[in-house]
Amino acid sequence: MYWLRQIFRARERMQASAPGDGYEMSIIDHLEALRSTIIRMALTLLVAMILCFGFSGILMNVLRQPVDGVWAQHEAAHLPAGIAVNDWISAKSLAAVSAPLPADARELLQAQFSPEVQELAAIVPLLHATTLLPQESQIPYLQSTTTEGHMQDTALALHICGAELKEGSGRAALKLMGAFRPGEAFMLSLQLSFFCGLIISFPLLMYFLLRFIMPGLLEHEKRLLCKSVSWGFGLFLGGCAFAYFIVLPRVLSFFYTYSLDLGIENDWRIGYYLTFAAKLVFVFGVVFELPVIVVPLIKLGILNYARMKVTRGYALIACFGAALFLAPAPDPATMFIMALPMYALYELCILFAYMEQRKNPSTPHDSPES
Repeated sequence: MYWLRQIFRARERMQASAPGDGYEMSIIDHLEALRSTIIRMALTLLVAMILCFGFSGILMNVLRQPVDGVWAQHEAAHLPAGIAVNDWISAKSLAAVSAPLPADARELLQAQFSPEVQELAAIVPLLHATTLLPQESQIPYLQSTTTEGHMQDTALALHICGAELKEGSGRAALKLMGAFRPGEAFMLSLQLSFFCGLIISFPLLMYFLLRFIMPGLLEHEKRLLCKSVSWGFGLFLGGCAFAYFIVLPRVLSFFYTYSLDLGIENDWRIGYYLTFAAKLVFVFGVVFELPVIVVPLIKLGILNYARMKVTRGYALIACFGAALFLAPAPDPATMFIMALPMYALYELCILFAYMEQRKNPSTPHDSPES
């Protein structure tokens, strides 16, 4: 209620400052305007959510990409140079399937794969067998069971690199797509549609919200608001892309390898993963909105270069404080990755304020103490 009263008071001041408008809004008028704004935002989000629901399958594949990248990176990190991840995955699957087959069926199946995959498939059971032996006996066992020079070198290289031996495509160590309740897949699609609808409808939602907070704008202020919303949507998408392509894979890789180092299997539920990933992506999108808030204040003369320059230290602390509370992962790396672009955007806003001051030297620039 405190913040709502503050917004109502700000609306009254801006409404009273509008030319030719001396009407003072009552609390009922404010609540009616708030109700209309909420309805517009809810309908906009609902339409966007319905549109996204029709593409749930595509969105789910997009959601899987960072997770698939985690196990692929883990597989590649434990393979010697010259062995492709896809060949190793195919070799493990081939070894698992062909072992119980009759000899003629096994030969027919193996003929469908490249010679490299066939050689790797022959090595996989030997590497499995070494796990049953003491460490000092593993390399001699491989040397005695692989007589061909190239095959022996490959087997020893895979053993030394600690190649991942889990059966299947590599996802066996990362269980993600399990539905444990009858309606969980449907509710998951709704949740995914909500987050994606929130992203694509964000510019309209922000426009409706700003129009409610700042009524009675002059014509040039309305144009500035439209420009801010347009730039804000671009920055929001940039923040989401930065989180999805750069931050999220690194965070997932950190938690994945950390769990394996502790001997804990990664059994990630899709619902928890979706909440974690969506929050990370959305928060980064919001963080990138900093210029949308600061630049209009500079244009309207509320902030200036002198005031922003001397508050750099406070801004740096505020960025790390915001990252501490907003980051979905508690590790320092995630918080640092979030705080760094936030502060870089603040520095860009300082540069913009300096350019505005150079462009309009006649505009008074008050000191920070004023």
